[in-house]
Amino acid sequence: MSHPATYPKLVIQKLTGDFRSSTGVTTATWQEPGRGQVVIRNRYAGCNAIFDKNLCRNSVRYVDVKPPFDMGIESVGHVVAVGEGVTGLVEGDAIATSKLGTGYREYQLADVSRVIKVREASPQILALIPSGISAMVGLERIGEVRSGDVVAVSAAAGGLGHFVVQLAKLAGCHVIAITSDDAKAQALRQLGADRVVNHRQENLADVLSSEYPKGLDVAYDSVGGPIFDTFVDHLAMRGRLVVSGHTSDFDKEVEFVPHPRVYRKLYWKSASIRGFQNQTFPEFFAEAADRILDLHYRGRLQAWVDPTPFTGLMQVADASEHLLAGRNQGKVVVALATKQHCIGRALC
Repeated sequence: MSHPATYPKLVIQKLTGDFRSSTGVTTATWQEPGRGQVVIRNRYAGCNAIFDKNLCRNSVRYVDVKPPFDMGIESVGHVVAVGEGVTGLVEGDAIATSKLGTGYREYQLADVSRVIKVREASPQILALIPSGISAMVGLERIGEVRSGDVVAVSAAAGGLGHFVVQLAKLAGCHVIAITSDDAKAQALRQLGADRVVNHRQENLADVLSSEYPKGLDVAYDSVGGPIFDTFVDHLAMRGRLVVSGHTSDFDKEVEFVPHPRVYRKLYWKSASIRGFQNQTFPEFFAEAADRILDLHYRGRLQAWVDPTPFTGLMQVADASEHLLAGRNQGKVVVALATKQHCIGRALC
């Protein structure tokens, strides 16, 4: 099979703090796979707008961004070249990967130890890996969820949140799904949420006080701000608040709020706040990936993909702005290789 000498990729060219003005498409050189490696043609890439924007201002604590800097994390595609010593993979196999610097590009060179073989290179796989994995690890390992728990989920219709809702229901929990509009609320009811709160129409604190006087056993929050404050105030005895982000104020100056110190709200309940950044728990991901894919393949776990189409590296910025505006329902995905651009019929 012939391969191109060069191909496009998206990089950070300068640190402006803004994704669109920081990034640009440049050219990468084809590399043959070495021993234990494969080359993958990426068909779809997942959008991680908040992380990407933080990269563009070099504010991700464990990454030192020095332009030009390769971007993109999760992608799914097909093997187009196989190196020596590789077993179990052949050209045409569908592969998912999740590694910084490999997503927003047409091809990637990958060690076989870092790839996940999947049934098909579909956008739904990008919803599952890594968002579904993060939901499972955060809920089970960090939140220590148990059957019968009352679980609240912020941004419940998002790429992460809709998995938390489903996994909590599968674990036998009562789920409160928090969202921001009626269409998302209806979708969450159909997904199985026991109580849906549109926080623009209902006061979340009032709902929790009147309907859940014993409090929340687990709260899974990726929004922060007032929703975080409300979760802290309504934790049950030994309740656990999992913090997996703070989309409400990630792009703002640090807000100082005149609250009593948080330990006054935690100590008497033996409650806890637990930060969860998925990169810090790699030991759980392989097992979680197997389980999350199995649930999906057996039809027990839906993977929502936002229906808004984005195609090509030049539209990654559009996808990012769409996500940051909160217009998405499910995972935002960018198509990199359309059917007419696939190499060989087997890869389409």
